Amino acid sequence: MKIVIIGAGGQARIVYEIMSYDRNIEVVAFVDNVMRGNDEQTMGIPVIGDHTVLPKLIKNGIKGAIVAVGDNEIRATHFEELKSMGLELVSAIHPTSHIAPSARLGHGSTIAIGAIISTGARIGDNVIINTGATIDHEDEIEDHVSVGPNCSIAGRVTVKKGAFIGIGSVVKEYLTIGENSIIGAGSVVLEDVPDNVVAVGTPAKVIKTRSEGDTQ
Repeated sequence: MKIVIIGAGGQARIVYEIMSYDRNIEVVAFVDNVMRGNDEQTMGIPVIGDHTVLPKLIKNGIKGAIVAVGDNEIRATHFEELKSMGLELVSAIHPTSHIAPSARLGHGSTIAIGAIISTGARIGDNVIINTGATIDHEDEIEDHVSVGPNCSIAGRVTVKKGAFIGIGSVVKEYLTIGENSIIGAGSVVLEDVPDNVVAVGTPAKVIKTRSEGDTQ
């Protein structure tokens, strides 16, 4: 299948490298609204512009896409636009990741090097599980979530839509991380975290409420 990668930064490079292991996938272009010239390339593949180029690409045989953008809100917007165009949202799953047979993955997600997804875990659409992160048994990771490198999420945790868990964080079992909330890098979460907040520290404490348009 011929696909495009949305984004042309660091996350896009990770996704491209993961996709290179799949002989059934051919990445033909990166699509990004920030271009530095007509001949710009990423990983030797052309960067060709924003979403306005997609209808022509679809006519020329592009069937699928994956969004490779770190910001959850921006990634979600791209995901919904691509889905409305009829593109198949493909996932990038690194061959060194370990995914239990009973785990379930949604569409358009990225599972990076060395990630572990354990028994009965459910991963939603357009999720990023970064390098070396552990998603333990029966966790539910909802749509558009990002789990940072080397995070450890214990069993039966729910991470709600759009949440961001920073690098190296630990989440105790049976907890809920609220929708669109941010867990700061290196935090240890021992209590439920409500929606739309930023929590940091050991143990993690809420330090602010997120406003519309706040970046991660």
